[in-house]
Amino acid sequence: MDFKKFIVIPVFIAILAASFIVVDQLLNPLMPISDKGGFGWVTFQAWAMYFLAGGTFKGGLRTFLGYVMGIIAAISIIYLFGIFNSSTGFWALPLAVLIVVIPMCSVEKAPSLFDFVPALFVSSAVFFAFGKMYPGATMTASTITILTYCAIGMVYGIVTVNLRGLYEKSVAEKA
Repeated sequence: MDFKKFIVIPVFIAILAASFIVVDQLLNPLMPISDKGGFGWVTFQAWAMYFLAGGTFKGGLRTFLGYVMGIIAAISIIYLFGIFNSSTGFWALPLAVLIVVIPMCSVEKAPSLFDFVPALFVSSAVFFAFGKMYPGATMTASTITILTYCAIGMVYGIVTVNLRGLYEKSVAEKA
């Protein structure tokens, strides 16, 4: 495909990205931690994770489930840190991470919907970032917000793949 035909794809993706910003601005006031600003960054990285998972509906589901499991892992680290902190001090966080990362990596051998390890690590990082960016947010509010914006990223990924496929097919048919 020559550049003149290809450029339609980046323009289309840019339009999708801009449309998401509109969605973010409308959705933000409905989120449990809405006074802290937009959460579009969660959707954009989740949208990218959709493509890393193969750009399919199943890949999107694997990504979303990975986000759920990653949040559970992050919360587990937080709770284990609390348990270990009084007795191990400095070693509380490394010990909590050690214990939780083993099952996180082990899901690679789980059934195919639960085996997308990168989503677990990205999601855990997002959860910890929420804790730093929105210190007053509860774990529940953070979880709801992250998973809502992750789901939106999956929808935008599906739309991107399907519309790009339709466009590429129409260009190929004309050639």
